[in-house]
Amino acid sequence: MTRQPRWIVLVCVVLALGVLPLHAQTPDPRNPKNLPLCADLTGATNPIVRYDIPPQTVSSGGVYCRVLAQDSRFLVNSAQIGNMDALNLGIIQAVDVFAILINGSTVQSFNNSIRICLLGTGGFFYLDATQSPRQLQQVASTLEGSYTCGSVPNAGTVMLTSATGAAVPPPASTLPPGVTPTAGATPGPGTPTAVVAGFSGQLSGCVVTTTRIVRLRAEANTTSAILDRLPYNTTWQATERIPGWMRIVWRDRQAWVSDAYLRRVGTCGG
Repeated sequence: MTRQPRWIVLVCVVLALGVLPLHAQTPDPRNPKNLPLCADLTGATNPIVRYDIPPQTVSSGGVYCRVLAQDSRFLVNSAQIGNMDALNLGIIQAVDVFAILINGSTVQSFNNSIRICLLGTGGFFYLDATQSPRQLQQVASTLEGSYTCGSVPNAGTVMLTSATGAAVPPPASTLPPGVTPTAGATPGPGTPTAVVAGFSGQLSGCVVTTTRIVRLRAEANTTSAILDRLPYNTTWQATERIPGWMRIVWRDRQAWVSDAYLRRVGTCGG
């Protein structure tokens, strides 16, 4: 049997031990801090969203991400954002950040703030899931490689927008005819005091009838709590309309129904 030179044997041993890899891994320049990708419930990841989560952010559970919009294209109905002011900013990336406990229940309040990084540059905005309705907030952000990063305290929708700042809504005295301020809103940057004509904040003389059994939700998005299921062909008073959603009077409160399953009668904002 032919005896191999010592240097060949040494190289083989080094390679086997992984001391001298055949191909050195090149760091991703887009992700200089090597943050992990945020996965959805199936374990699938998307390169547009990375995160940095302190230990025990959620007790006995995990934090997940569901991509709503990618590269200015909605992967779901844009009405799931549930906030017209956010849509008007020009959404580039949008991700729902949420937590699931081991027992399968959801939790919206985190023990620690987490850092979310979205691919690209622009304004960094957030809709906090612990608020009802969710109010648009601008978050201080930093550019890290090719990602814009900001910290959020709870579950909610994180967005990267083409507009870098929220426009101050016009005072009520200058609103166009037929558009009224949203009830309970306080004027200021990012606060939805009014919406575009055709989607009036306060409706008068509008009733809607269900065209199928439909879920009644606490907020105008498909991830919010289901309060009830409205029977087919029942009629309700509507008080507000935004793209894709109608708010109706239900028992002693108001809640949201998808506009896709309603027939509108009266003055219903367009």
